[in-house]
Amino acid sequence: MKSSDLYTEPLSSTPNPGPGTVWKIIWTTIKFIFTEKPGQIMFSGLILLMLWGYHGNLEILWKLWPSLANTCGDTGGGPEGKILPWIPWDREIISFLGGSFIVVLIPILIIKFYFKEPLSEYGLAFPEKGKRRLSWMIFFVFLIVLLPMFVVASKDSGMRSLYPLYRGFNEHTNGWTFLVYQLTYFPFFLVIEFIFRGYFLFGLANNGFNYKDKNGEMKVFYIGRYAILIGMLSYTAWHLGKPMAELWGTPIWGLAAGACTYAVRSIWPLLMVHWLLNVFLDYMIVYHPF
Repeated sequence: MKSSDLYTEPLSSTPNPGPGTVWKIIWTTIKFIFTEKPGQIMFSGLILLMLWGYHGNLEILWKLWPSLANTCGDTGGGPEGKILPWIPWDREIISFLGGSFIVVLIPILIIKFYFKEPLSEYGLAFPEKGKRRLSWMIFFVFLIVLLPMFVVASKDSGMRSLYPLYRGFNEHTNGWTFLVYQLTYFPFFLVIEFIFRGYFLFGLANNGFNYKDKNGEMKVFYIGRYAILIGMLSYTAWHLGKPMAELWGTPIWGLAAGACTYAVRSIWPLLMVHWLLNVFLDYMIVYHPF
């Protein structure tokens, strides 16, 4: 059996597999990363998320640049000190902007110069005229339905132990300071919505591969039917380690947000909802302690 047949034949039809079969499967899988667009998108997205680090903590940056790590703020788990002395949440903004560079800008360059495709096909354009009414409907329905749930989440001890991501706020924090922080928080949601609901979803949506059915006829399997599911699963995996109230909501958000984003062909309506809901969550936690 040729290595190219390993994924077009049923597993039960592989006669007497041996060590050579294992190596063929490994080689064929690796080859897909370099030769087929779905493999390139999933692998590059995975590597970029790993570079961003566990929940965006940029661990690899601190490993590669120890002198910078030695001056990091204590909010990031390092010794006392500041990288950007004029910004209280310096460690957080480095994470947000670092994620924007690694997980948004690099895929944009891949899309533009390697795939040679318009960014609008990856959800980065605003909804077209015929989809704007649905976009506004999605925006307001999500806000109205989820606001009460975020009120409940704001009272959860696990959520309060993590949010806001910058731990220096309290009920006496100046409102303008809080607002500036929330504006610098926005890139975080651009990263999250673009990689899972832009790059993965739209990058996989219209791609497929040939396979043989049980009658031996060649057909095309469109991986796009699983694009929303792949985005949801990877989004949920990224949230492992988050508070239970947040973790168990991610599959629901992943499916609903993926479907709505795909319907309007734009990440922006759900991105704005995601950001605003988390601004509200931070507000409730900071200014309404219990």
